[in-house]
Parts: sequence; C-alpha cells; structure tokens
Amino acid sequence: MADKLEREMEEMIEKATERFGQALRELIRWSYEESDEAPTVAEIEEKIREWIGKIGEDSQSMVLGQMDQRRRKGKRACPRCGERVYWTRYEARRYVTSLGTLRIERAYYHHGACHCGWVPLDERLKLGDSELSPFVQEMVSYLGGFMPFERVSKYLQRFMGIEISHDTVNETTVQVGERLREEQEAAVQRAWAEGEVPTHAIEAAPKQLYVSADGINHRLPNGQGKELKVAAIYETEKRPNCAEEEIHARDIEYVVASEAEALAKAAYVRAVPRGLQKAQERVVLGDGAQWIWNRVASALKVPDCIEILDFYHATAYVWRAGECAFGEGTKQAKSWAQQACHALKHEGPLPVLKKLRALPVPKSVSAEPINNALNYIQKRTHRMDYPSYRKKGLQIGSGSAESGVLQVVGARINQPGMRWNGARAESVAHVRAAILSDRWDRHWASHQPTPRRYRRPSTRPVA
Repeated sequence: MADKLEREMEEMIEKATERFGQALRELIRWSYEESDEAPTVAEIEEKIREWIGKIGEDSQSMVLGQMDQRRRKGKRACPRCGERVYWTRYEARRYVTSLGTLRIERAYYHHGACHCGWVPLDERLKLGDSELSPFVQEMVSYLGGFMPFERVSKYLQRFMGIEISHDTVNETTVQVGERLREEQEAAVQRAWAEGEVPTHAIEAAPKQLYVSADGINHRLPNGQGKELKVAAIYETEKRPNCAEEEIHARDIEYVVASEAEALAKAAYVRAVPRGLQKAQERVVLGDGAQWIWNRVASALKVPDCIEILDFYHATAYVWRAGECAFGEGTKQAKSWAQQACHALKHEGPLPVLKKLRALPVPKSVSAEPINNALNYIQKRTHRMDYPSYRKKGLQIGSGSAESGVLQVVGARINQPGMRWNGARAESVAHVRAAILSDRWDRHWASHQPTPRRYRRPSTRPVA
C-alpha cells in the first residue's frame, strides 16, 4: 500500500511540475514579446499573480482534495460507544482558502445504533464548522472590525479573488468577537474564583499605571441608544513641546463591555499583569459618571489609588457658568473663564468655587449653569487637586479613554446610518479592542475551530 501511494504521489508531482513549467514558459515568452501589443509591467504582475494563485489552488487540491480517497477507509470506532463500523459514503465539502476554493471529498461514517455520524478527516485536519479556513476567518474578521461587512466582501473579491457574501463576513466577525468576549469573561471568572490574577513576570514595575474609562452610545434597530463602555490601561511618558513637556499615553490596552461591573473586572484582569500591584502610583481617570468611581476604581483593589476627575470635563462646566453670567461669546465671559480654568489647574478647586459664588446672575437668564458648576465641583473636590497631580507628573485629562471609545466603538459602529443589535455591536467592539491592544495574535495562536455537528441522515420509513 505504501509503495502504491508513493508511486501515485510521484506521478501527481511530475504531472503538476510539467503543467507549472509549461505555464511559466508561456508566461516568459509572453512577457518578452516585442511588438506594439507587448505587455506592460502591470499586466505582467497581474499574470504572475494569476499563475501563482493557480499553483496554490492546484497544490491544495492535490494535498487535500483527494486525501481521503487515497486512504483505506475500513472500519472506525464510534466516538460514543467504541463499536467499529464501516464508512458509509463520501461527502463533499466546500472549503474556502486564501489560495482558492476547494471541494473536498471525505469519508463519512455513521453508527445507526448511536445515531452518531462523523468524518475522521475533519477531525484529523481540525476542520471546524466554518467553510472558511482559519487564515481566511482571521482575515475576514480583522477587516470586518475596520470596515462595513459589504465593503469587506468587495475588497476580498477584488484583491484576493475570494468570493464571500457580506452575510458570511458579518457572521464570521461576530463569532470571533463572541469568542473574544468569552475569553474575557473566563479570565474574569478565574480571577474572582481563585482570588487573584497571575502577575506574570514584570521586568520593571511601572512608575505610574493608569486605568481610564468612558462610555459611548450606539443606535439600536429601534432607534434608541445603548451604551458600550471602554476602559484603557496604559502608562505615560513625557514628550517635549514648544511651551512645556506634555504627558502622553503609551502601550494602551483596551477592554470593552456593556455593563460597568463587567468592564471594571476586565480592566482589573488586564491591569494586574501590567504591574498594578507593583506600580509606584495607580491612577483612575474619568469624567463625572458615577459608574467609573463606584465600579472601576473599587474593582482595582488598591487602597492608595489616585482618583482624578478629567480636567477638561470640569472646565466645560466653568465655561458654561461664565457665559451664563456675562453672555455667550463675549470677551468678558472668555476672560473670566480663562482665569477660572487657570486657577483650577494651578491652585485647585477652592478658588474656583469662590469665583463661581461671586458671579453676577442677570435677571433675564437662568442661573442653572452656575448652580450646575457649583454642585459638580463641590461634590468632586477630592478628585480635583490638579496642582498636586501635575507636580507628580500625572496626566489630568481622560483623553486616552475618550479616544478609546471613538476608536473601539465610534469609528466602526457609529458610522452614518448604522444600527446594531446590542450583542453584535459588542462583539465587533471586542474584535477592534483585541486588534488595537495587540491581543489579536495571541488569540489566533491558541484558536481552536468549533467542531462541526453532523446531521443524522434521513431514512425511509419502513412499509
């Protein structure tokens, strides 16, 4: 049997080599042609791409297309009871790869007593339930995380010669995102069940580790909004600027969730391996949303965590108060607001509260913006010691989280006219978060295809 297989294999290789060689000779003759219709460099490149694609498709067909037909089927043990049964028939399967679409013939086994059917070749090759190869699944879902599904379908057909419907792109991207969400939830469950997260080997403890959070709405099919929450875990570095050094985020890692509690725990799981417990200073940055402080800050489990209210959210209240007192767009309102914001940054919240209380309130307008600014700052003074934070070299703006919600959610899910099922939107956001956080390769390195389920063959009723 081995000798016969060896001879057949050599014959296949010789025939294929002859075909490939002849095609290459024709290609070279064509490219060397000297006439008015001689090919251009673009035409030569396209022809070579077609030739390489044909080689890949033919090679795959030789290796996979007839793999099972060149083996002795015989009997196989039933996966349920162990009884050995003969193969039933060949079943064809469409399999889309980056080198072409194949039709693979596989031996199908069925044990009637157990109502069990299986295809050993699928198990051996780890062919899952998708008709797309793992590489094509990765490519499709990666692109699906960045552009509309219909555009991905057109892109693949134009540049890769792969014909996949936009529905398949949709389902593949969402399934990958669902697996990423399940991985995140499993990591959280392990951490809370075991009481801690593995810290991993950290070469040097970070001086400062930040967790910043924000939320953004997307449209549901019924037109209502649903919030997705994003947390950014990162370190910072100082970069020179014209006037002074600026503090910039680096090595940003994103996590996403629909619920605040889930996001908080996921952020903790990601922050621990980044050196949460060993960092000299642990910082939580966010706007006035209570879920950030009630959930995210408390989930980090560090008693000396520094909580910083985003400076620019606070200044927005200050500006609205100044415009209420002196008129929107007036020089006096601008001058007052600039002085108040400067005081907030360099002196802290108390001088600003004093300025707000001293503001004149015209009888013709409501004092609500001034009262809102007073209430906002009074309730959050313990998170607004900006002079102290700046002296320590800490970031005082939550731009990294705001940028995160725009990159992870807004740029893809909030495109014009888009409306999403909530679960599917979150799945696509998980895809984007993994790509933008350099977790993508780790996910696919451990990717295991979902096993395929085989339907019980129909039988004729007994007369």
